[in-house]
Amino acid sequence: MKLKLNSKIISPALLILSALFIFSSCNDSKKPAECEISFSWWGNDSRHEYTLKGIDFFHTIHPEITVKPEYAAWSGYEELFEKHFNEGTNADVMQINFDWLYKYSPDGNGFFDFTGFRDVIEFYNFTLPDLEFGTIKGKMNAIPVGFNTIIPIFNKTMLTQIGLSIPFTWTDVITCARVLKKKNQYLIGANAKHCFLLVIAWFEQTHSKKIFADNYHLNVSEEEIGEMLDFMKLLLKEHVIYPEIKDFSTKTLENKQIAGAVAWCNEATLLAKTFESIGGEAALGTFISTKDAAESGWYLKPVSMYAIKKSCAHPKEAATLVNFLLNNPTMALLQKCDKGVPASNKSLTALMENNALEELQYSSLMKIRFNSASINAMLPIMENKDLNAAFAQISLDYSENHLSKTEASHELYGKILELLNK
Repeated sequence: MKLKLNSKIISPALLILSALFIFSSCNDSKKPAECEISFSWWGNDSRHEYTLKGIDFFHTIHPEITVKPEYAAWSGYEELFEKHFNEGTNADVMQINFDWLYKYSPDGNGFFDFTGFRDVIEFYNFTLPDLEFGTIKGKMNAIPVGFNTIIPIFNKTMLTQIGLSIPFTWTDVITCARVLKKKNQYLIGANAKHCFLLVIAWFEQTHSKKIFADNYHLNVSEEEIGEMLDFMKLLLKEHVIYPEIKDFSTKTLENKQIAGAVAWCNEATLLAKTFESIGGEAALGTFISTKDAAESGWYLKPVSMYAIKKSCAHPKEAATLVNFLLNNPTMALLQKCDKGVPASNKSLTALMENNALEELQYSSLMKIRFNSASINAMLPIMENKDLNAAFAQISLDYSENHLSKTEASHELYGKILELLNK
């Protein structure tokens, strides 16, 4: 099924948006706002632009609520967020990362509880497992915007030219990489976090056990950490993974040395364009596995979430804004899949009805849905930046023989325990 963006299609929601903008321009001055709430997010210029348009539309629906935008680029944003959170000066409505829930609200008391707003939030657009992602100790601290998982995406042209097909198993992966190695090429480009998640997938499939018992407890021994490092060393030595894992970006694919990349599903279109720019054709891979694996090893996470400040002076109005951001069709058409495939059924329907899902985005969505029973809920510790950085550095040191297996295993095992204890 091939889905294309159709610039000629104008949705009813967008027609309503245009009409409301005209109406509001004549009447806003007569309807002063009854309250003001602030809304913070991070992103690039494109995200800022469509979010500001969404806020303008929100005001036409709710002229009694003024939204004060607070936005910035990602670089340095987390440090700034932490500063404001500790000072109590953070925004009323906040875009947050999944792992921030456990950092800022380990007992469920760090953010406002959405549970009391069932008359404001259209919860019926979400599944119960969706909402569980934002619930801590019975308190719904946040609601997911969209979901994502990593998946390999390949330059099909590059593989076909040397007689290779898309790999489905780890054995296929090694076989393909060894062919590419003879040409000094690599199968996959991946950053530190994605490498760690790939190794987790392999380990859990081959050992039929999860690495983490929960977000605070490790479920493997130091020796088993050594096995993970052995596998990562194999992936590097056999040219499965391009060695620049600490600084990998899609830009690296332009050198034509790499036949694919691991990326979040919402990045599929970006990768496709990169492969097309060098004369290739993108093809979606699959969740690589071992034969008859009892554990899938693959994980799903919210791309980002919305939370409300614990001391918000106007929580109902803040919840009204959150409901708009999550469930309004016009907002969905402005945002598309920038924050992952929408969790809200209403928003997803708006995208599908208006041909706003591109082919790889649609295919990756179907991959998630068809495998939802076996894909696990990602734990925030898996995305901890210090853990991912330690895994990358120790893996490279071990691969390049700067550390022995015993030294590397002990160092990584200790680092994981240290972070879990924090």
